[in-house]
Amino acid sequence: MATRAEIQAKLAKIDQRKAEALKALQARRSKLKAKLAQLDRPTKSQRRLDARRKILLGAFVLEQLQRTGGTPQTFTFEGQRFFDWLVRPNDRAVFDELASGIPAPGAPSPRIAQADTILNVPFADKDQAKSLGAHWHPDKKRWFVPAGHELAPFRAWLD
Repeated sequence: MATRAEIQAKLAKIDQRKAEALKALQARRSKLKAKLAQLDRPTKSQRRLDARRKILLGAFVLEQLQRTGGTPQTFTFEGQRFFDWLVRPNDRAVFDELASGIPAPGAPSPRIAQADTILNVPFADKDQAKSLGAHWHPDKKRWFVPAGHELAPFRAWLD
């Protein structure tokens, strides 16, 4: 018959194996959770696409504000001012600079091309015109401003 000490030693061994098995299972569980988190995380291309969407949407909103003569400081949605939504001072500074370039309400609205507008762009200025949004017309062999774009940046090349 087993003595009390032998039984206690066997129980201690069982407890030790149980603790080791539990530790191994916890390590395995944490590895699986990390893999699952990686699967749920968007890919690099998805993050880039999301950032691109945000940039394009922001550019569209800014253009609409410029066309209507609004400013980011007065822009509201569902009762919340956009400017109050900006938490970081650096973000506010960016929009302060933008607001200084936006015409005040009541100021003359920018001139918008109603149709494709031909430009007289010298060869030396072609890169600058292209960077401002001008397009090359291969048939006419001339640069033009597409309909719907503001003409002010192209003032130097207008007929």
